[in-house]
Parts: sequence; C-alpha cells; structure tokens
Amino acid sequence: MSQYGLIQWHEDEKAEVDILFVHGLRGGRVSTWTKNEVIWPKELLAKDIPKSRILSFGYDSGIIHSDSAEVTQGSLADDARQLCSLLDDRRKETHTKDRPIVVVGHSMGGLVLAQVIYGGNQATDGDSIKSISQKIIGMVFLGTPFYGSKIAGWADVARRIFNLVQRTDQTTLRNLTLDSKELKDLRFGFPEIVRQRNQTADKLAVVFFFEQKATGKVWIVKEEDASYPGVGEILPIRENHINICKYDDEEDNGYKSIRAKIKQVIEATRNAEQKENSGNYGITVHGKVVNLTQHGDIRIENQTNNF
Repeated sequence: MSQYGLIQWHEDEKAEVDILFVHGLRGGRVSTWTKNEVIWPKELLAKDIPKSRILSFGYDSGIIHSDSAEVTQGSLADDARQLCSLLDDRRKETHTKDRPIVVVGHSMGGLVLAQVIYGGNQATDGDSIKSISQKIIGMVFLGTPFYGSKIAGWADVARRIFNLVQRTDQTTLRNLTLDSKELKDLRFGFPEIVRQRNQTADKLAVVFFFEQKATGKVWIVKEEDASYPGVGEILPIRENHINICKYDDEEDNGYKSIRAKIKQVIEATRNAEQKENSGNYGITVHGKVVNLTQHGDIRIENQTNNF
C-alpha cells in the first residue's frame, strides 16, 4: 500500500469536525504517530473525541534515497497543494465540505500546514487550498521549525558525503536552512494572516508545542524556533523531537496536553455557533417568516383581528 496520500482512521456518523495529521521530515503517515504499535490518533483520540473524522496525510519527506529515481524535488507549496486537493475531494465526495477542520503537524509537517494557510490566503476562490484553509479553525504544531533548524548546516555536510553514493532531496535541505527564501516568506506571512483572521469571525486558534529534551545530544528545534509569540499559545512537552508525536497511553501528559487543546478548539467553535444561532429565531405570520432577536423589537406583519 502506498505511504502517500490520505488515510482515514476514524469517522463517526455524527462527526462534527475533521482532524488531520501531517508527519514531519523522514516520517510516515502511520509511523510518526505510532508507539508500541499504538496509533494514538486512531486508538486513543478517536475514543476521546468520537464525533470526528480522523485522517492522516503522507508525502515524500525523505531527504536520502538509495535509488535516484525515488528522489522528489518538491517544496512546501507543492505538498500543501496536494494535501488540499485530496482533502477537498474527499470532503466534496462525502458532502462534508462545510465541516470545520483541526490540523496537527509534526516538525516539517507543521510547515506544510502553515503553507496551507499562507497559500490559501493568496489563492483564488474555488481553489482547493483556499477552500481548505478557510475551514481550518485550529492548528497544533509539534516541534515545527518555523525559523529553520541549526542542524540543517550539518545536513549540508551529510548531503555532500551521501551525494558520492546516492542522491538526496536538495530542495528539502535548502528549505530547512535558517535563511531559505521559502521559509522566510512563510515565517513572516503565516503569523500575519493568523492575526488578520483573529480580527474577524473566522478565528484561527494556534498552539505551539516545543520539545524539552535533546534528541541524542542535539536540540533539534528549540522553543524560540518553534513558535511565534503573540500568535498562539506556547507550551512544553517533556519529550525529544522524535517522541513528541508518539504516545501509547491516554494518561501520558504529552497526549493529554495535545488532546486538551484539540478539544478546546472544537468546544470554542461549537459555543460560538450556538451563540450565533441563539439570538435569532422566526415565526410564521400569514405565510410570512418574521425574524425575531432576543434584544430587538418584535415585528408582526399583516395581522388580522376578528371579533
């Protein structure tokens, strides 16, 4: 079975939200979220948030391949567009295109999701990326290198060595350097779009989780590189870069933190919709529907009194 594209782990017949997971560099749409054979979005989160559809997106995130024919010279923009095309098609086929979306991204997967918001803001009406970005109500980032990762310099050295025997994805390595143009555009564009949306009714809740442990002896993505102060909540998880996205126990503090934030976003959206709908109702008077507001005047048209 292909490791790329969308895979669905759960869908309740009364689902109220789509929850989408996107893996990071050299990860997989299943392996990234698996610990001790437990796929936590499928086996833990589906029980805790049953009224949902849970999906995972896979893309070519490898930087080293033994076969040169397998090398993909892609970009964040390409991955974001492919993700949105597949998800938009799925939502149209299942008549769920208006359902809100919460996304969870690990490492470079978070950059792909941020690119959805950035690219969707620039796209024209009707484009898949715009349709999906407009329906995203919450974003959870796990160790996402918005400012690049200082290990990218070491990756350049590794690339030169590996290029002697096998090819690497040059584009991905360039995108992870601190001064890459694509990352710079995203770095400044994404937070500004979030701020703009949060001044409107289309609010976007954002949570940045950062790792508190080194991977081996290396800090992959430090707190200051994994967040935007003033754009969203910034929280620690006591794991390293690899394990920040892997859980096998619903009592694990990292899992509980992620689950709580997803639930908060869904509940806030539900409350906002209820508040919006509770202020207006209608009655029919002689074939005409009259809108009434809780704090407004009652208007009745064509009333006839017979004595």
